[in-house]
Amino acid sequence: MYAPNIDFGENIPSDTTKDTIRVSALHALAYCERLFYLEEVEELYTQDAAVFAGRRLHAELEKQEDEDWDELFLESAELGLRGKVDALRTRNGQTIPYEHKRGKAARDKNKQPQAWESDRLQILAYAYLLEMALGISVQEGRIRYHADNVLVHVTLDEEGRKLVREAIARSKYLRASPCRPPVTDNERLCTRCSLAPICLPEEARLAHDREWQPVRLFPKDDDRETIHVLEAGTSVGKKGEQLKIMKRDRSVEVVPTQQVGQLVLHSFSQISTQALHLCVGQDISVHFISGGGRYVGSFDPRGGSIQRRIHQYAALSSPDLCLNLARKLVICRGKGQRKFLMRGQRGLEQIPENLEKAIQQMQVVLKQIPRTNSLASLLGLEGNLAALYFGALPYLLSANLPIEMQFSDRNRRPPRIASMPSWALVMHFYSRM
Repeated sequence: MYAPNIDFGENIPSDTTKDTIRVSALHALAYCERLFYLEEVEELYTQDAAVFAGRRLHAELEKQEDEDWDELFLESAELGLRGKVDALRTRNGQTIPYEHKRGKAARDKNKQPQAWESDRLQILAYAYLLEMALGISVQEGRIRYHADNVLVHVTLDEEGRKLVREAIARSKYLRASPCRPPVTDNERLCTRCSLAPICLPEEARLAHDREWQPVRLFPKDDDRETIHVLEAGTSVGKKGEQLKIMKRDRSVEVVPTQQVGQLVLHSFSQISTQALHLCVGQDISVHFISGGGRYVGSFDPRGGSIQRRIHQYAALSSPDLCLNLARKLVICRGKGQRKFLMRGQRGLEQIPENLEKAIQQMQVVLKQIPRTNSLASLLGLEGNLAALYFGALPYLLSANLPIEMQFSDRNRRPPRIASMPSWALVMHFYSRM
């Protein structure tokens, strides 16, 4: 199994034009077009153990005392390519570019070492770039695979030059495209790809083929915690590299930022500007929730997905798509409410007739939702479901409960004590303790 070998030696100066393609981007293109798009168009990058291992390899190579070692930034506007060669060496009067990979070489049918297709395209691109930028003749490039200590020779001929030109043309086409390429057909490429948690290849395949049996990809969980600030009047500040949480009673809790992944501020809790700056530097997302549990907004320093935003705006401007999404939401909510009532029957010695009737009527209403052709009709069906659900809730409560614990009807915020269900009443008094 082969994972992409990322080239960490292409720190091209910032004034380089966007009209040229990075050579390492062609490596990603040959490996997976979706990987190329995520990195080059949406500018999404992740760092895992393989990334740091590759960096260590190149750092060690740069420390070697080798008179033939040389680093060279190159760019060719004519070819539309730029990059930095790992190493240049001269053999028998010929200039030869070298690439270093930490993994193992591919093997042919005779078990002979050869370059992986993505590595082959990359070294061909470097060789072609040397010809165009320096005006010299380059006959071959070489790749050193350090895991099995193999050196592979790749010849630069007209077929190789054509391959590079086609890859550059494909790269420019994808950079101008507003849509992500589909996931690769070879799902084994996804198992060790660092961008799998962003690309979501399994979810994409399953969405198109419900019968598909996925090879499970389990990205490493974020070990950092999500901190919820629930009490109104609580303020979040900065203390060195820590978040200082001060409550209304002046008690203080200090949390190291290395342990925090997200900070959720409920009700009227506050956060200082200095704390926000600290969260930006530590990639901590800050979310604001109203006292009633309504989502207000987020402050997220992480890069967002361009395509997600495009499709979100497209959905908001499409009445048919909005109606379809609304149908799904109402169906999910109605089915959840109906299942809750059905589960509530299990502990009852005798099932009330009104409860059974409400469950049956909810099923009838749910069947009408897919046929609705307007949001107004959908709102009416949603109201019918809610009326049936809350009308049946009192039948799940024991008749022996005190009157203060009974549930009679719904009302808007703030809730009246007498109309609260038992679980809400308990939570109400608990929150006031």
